[in-house]
Amino acid sequence: MANDETPQETLSFVGGVDIDPTRAARVAELAERMERHRAAYYNGVPEISDAAFDAIEDELRALAPTHPVLARVGSSSLVTEWEKARHTIPMGSLNKATNEDELRAWLTRCNELGQKDGLGPFEQDLAISEKLDGISLEAVYEGGKLVDAITRGDGDVGERIVSNVRRMKGVPARIPHAGELSVRGEIILRLSDKERHFADFASPRNAAAGTAKRFDGQGAEHLTALFYDATDPLGATTELGKWDALRRLGFATPRTYAGNLDFVLALYARYQGELRRGLDYDIDGLVVAVNELHAQSLLGEVNRRPRGAIALKFPSPAKVTTVLRIDWDTGPSGRVTPVAIVQPVELASAVVQRASLHNAGLVRTLGIGVGDEVLVSRRNDVIPYVEEVVEKHGPAAEPPSACTTCGEPLVSEGEYLLCRNTRCRAIVEGRIKAWIGVIGALEWGEKLVSQLVESQRALEPADLYRLSVDDIATLERRGEKSATKCLAELRRNLPLPLPTFLAALGIEGFARESARLVVSAGFDTLDKVFAATEADLAAIVGLGPIKAALIVRGIAARRDEIGRLLDVGIVPVPPTSQGPLAGKTFCFTGTQSRPRAELVALVEKAGGRVLSAVTKDLHYLVIDDPESTSTKAQKARKYGTKLISEEDLVGLAEGPSA
Repeated sequence: MANDETPQETLSFVGGVDIDPTRAARVAELAERMERHRAAYYNGVPEISDAAFDAIEDELRALAPTHPVLARVGSSSLVTEWEKARHTIPMGSLNKATNEDELRAWLTRCNELGQKDGLGPFEQDLAISEKLDGISLEAVYEGGKLVDAITRGDGDVGERIVSNVRRMKGVPARIPHAGELSVRGEIILRLSDKERHFADFASPRNAAAGTAKRFDGQGAEHLTALFYDATDPLGATTELGKWDALRRLGFATPRTYAGNLDFVLALYARYQGELRRGLDYDIDGLVVAVNELHAQSLLGEVNRRPRGAIALKFPSPAKVTTVLRIDWDTGPSGRVTPVAIVQPVELASAVVQRASLHNAGLVRTLGIGVGDEVLVSRRNDVIPYVEEVVEKHGPAAEPPSACTTCGEPLVSEGEYLLCRNTRCRAIVEGRIKAWIGVIGALEWGEKLVSQLVESQRALEPADLYRLSVDDIATLERRGEKSATKCLAELRRNLPLPLPTFLAALGIEGFARESARLVVSAGFDTLDKVFAATEADLAAIVGLGPIKAALIVRGIAARRDEIGRLLDVGIVPVPPTSQGPLAGKTFCFTGTQSRPRAELVALVEKAGGRVLSAVTKDLHYLVIDDPESTSTKAQKARKYGTKLISEEDLVGLAEGPSA
């Protein structure tokens, strides 16, 4: 295949989920035999030997490696609640481009960064794959067997749905790989399967999301998982080689290509014009990556988004519809967001009934009102958004003067309306959810927080530590076992390091990294943080005057709330300059035996500092295998960073006396 053109008659690609029709009869026969003999085996009356069964399975795997029969293992018991689980490596996202100029700007930036390390230019060697419109998934294999499967969740913690994933197409129950391997993919519903089994759903993605997490597992066998990444490059040095390795292990993948920049642009045009319509599954763009894995590693990442890859998205679809009403929703920060409730309209395989109007300023600018015809799009094929008023039919909407959640007066701040009532239910829930998220309490979900707030059992983080088992167990769909686990999880990481304590307060502009900067700059006790002025914090490199003002105002507003946290025994641990890890920086990657939040707390209590990425300032990379050849490990070695195990970290934290 030429790399600078896409032939109009044929286009060479690798991957995809198409089935060879000449093998269909044999595949169906083998699948039927496997099902029959498996049923006999589990009923205690096997009809053939294990060796004969394995031979049937091996032939089916060779002919149709993604067949759902291969993914079924015994029978799954009924699930009533999905367990929370932490990802081996955080599941971030990609930066996005929506046109040629943005794609070229990304490539120019990659070339500029690569030149510093003697790499590039990269435009002649790019790896391209379809960007699937599905549900992100991590599957974990040990000793060649599927042992875990976790939804994306918030990127760090998801839900363990392995019993359902075992039944999906494209997920091999066993792979020829001896060690531990974590692979990343997307759960999708093929359009042909939607037509046969989910005709009542408008969106394949929504049907896939709901079915993948059904407690009874019903319908999971009609879903397909396609995989495109792995924590181990599997001996490959390029993105294309890694995809080939995944396919050799038996994983189904999206269609992948190799080519230069001109090829990418021509391919992108062909997908928009014809190829996308011919697929049996939804995609919302192409993923374009620097092919060399070593180069990707050196290019690094920003805000958990790799610099060496980008999502080239298709233009967002848009349609005209009618505004039925405008709601004003108060969010967890108190910011009020106007939402247009519109006549249902289908966009990108999803039925849209709610479309964001962003802020009160946009409502005034558009002059939008009930009855107006508006143009609604799905930006990035995800977020419904009102783009413009096409035809006016009614009076312009007037922003409310009071919060629709609590009824208190709203205040204007620039283009936004804000509720300042700290007892507003929307704000109360937001603060508690922020606290739970930062301290890493895995068992606490949004539903439980809503139940506690609604029942007045928790109105701020301090109230969580006054709860009894009965307070939670008596809530709907709860029980003593669940309540005990929740309370144990809440206290597992106590005492909290000061940066964690400050970040968990949920103050705007004061996330974990900013809290670490403040504490590292010498504001290492609560009293010092209370006394800090805007000028003091603005002088810290990485903060600036805007964040400094938000932090100072936020701390002052939470002074009493912080006092109540201290009263229930939640006293933050100040870092010590004399600790065994004082002056040292750490970053975590891969799987550890303890939760990540617990290890972060260990480092900070011993005087160390945790970084979110491998940089030249990093002293130690904590990794499950210090001999690993992963891209992050290679980058650490390039900078002279020492690779250590979890056991090594514990030894360092305990100090020389240990």
